[in-house]
Amino acid sequence: MISRRWIPSTSALIAFESAARHRNFSRAAEELNTSQSAISRHMASLEERLGSALFDRDRKQIRLTDNGERFYRAVLTALEGLQAASTQIAQEPQDHHLTIACTHEISHLYILPRFESLQAAVGNDTLIRVMNIEYETLFSMPSGAIDLIFDYQVGTAMQGDWVIAQAEAVVPICSPSFAAHHRDTLDQPIIAWGDLPFLDLTRPNHGWATWESWFGQIGRPQQTPSFVGFGNYVYLLEAAAAGRGIALGWEGMIERYLEAGTLVALDDNPTHFDGSLYAVLTARGRDNLAARRCLELFDQGPRHEAQTETVTAAPASGRGHHRPTRRTRRRCRPQR
Repeated sequence: MISRRWIPSTSALIAFESAARHRNFSRAAEELNTSQSAISRHMASLEERLGSALFDRDRKQIRLTDNGERFYRAVLTALEGLQAASTQIAQEPQDHHLTIACTHEISHLYILPRFESLQAAVGNDTLIRVMNIEYETLFSMPSGAIDLIFDYQVGTAMQGDWVIAQAEAVVPICSPSFAAHHRDTLDQPIIAWGDLPFLDLTRPNHGWATWESWFGQIGRPQQTPSFVGFGNYVYLLEAAAAGRGIALGWEGMIERYLEAGTLVALDDNPTHFDGSLYAVLTARGRDNLAARRCLELFDQGPRHEAQTETVTAAPASGRGHHRPTRRTRRRCRPQR
């Protein structure tokens, strides 16, 4: 039996392999479509976990230590073995298989609520496999092992091989108890929300809206708010449902929480941004009828802009002139 205690995460191992091969954190970040700070955090976490320095660092370059060289050979052997096994399985007949690659958040919040409809669309004789992969390592997977990828950009995919699965529209959300407890503050304009806790993602968001961009559209609290960080959006939503603060809720991801009553929206209409979640066929998926049917099911097309009104917001800092901001109408609060 393998003990997971001493096995780092796959994303950390892939980041280490790239950094060790390039002898450069910036090149590793570019290769893995992430930030240099994310690579540095992975390396620091690995070294802390192993209790040993893996790199000698100076201003000009990084070099592997003796332990780093030993660990690199072991990681390379393990990853090559996984790649070989994945490729072998992927090359087997796949007439009745559909493999989807996405992050844990997309799997849990987007695909799971639609899984029954997805199975019906592709047929009950088709085996659907959903691979949960860290976004930074999504594109290091063997291309022949996946039929469809969920991504925040389409890259070089051809027209007809991708669809907009979800246009980006967000609304602030919180638990009913949090809304009731902070009713007096939430009934006031956004400028007065500075005392409230805001739940936020600590990792790179790959271009999607943040609290900062939402404040830019709706208005900014006069007092700098406090943020509670989470590394996973599912955990963030669970914290919001537990009454720990206000979260940004993405349309298409939060409906189950709203229907169950564990979260409530604080605006009637979401705020729209120009990002989207895309479903993209791979080279293998183009020839897979089940993947094509899957793409049709996920096709949401362009979303209509929400009805908005222009209001004048007080300046966030108390200085300068008033500026127009895009504001959605507020949802009615629980009655006193």
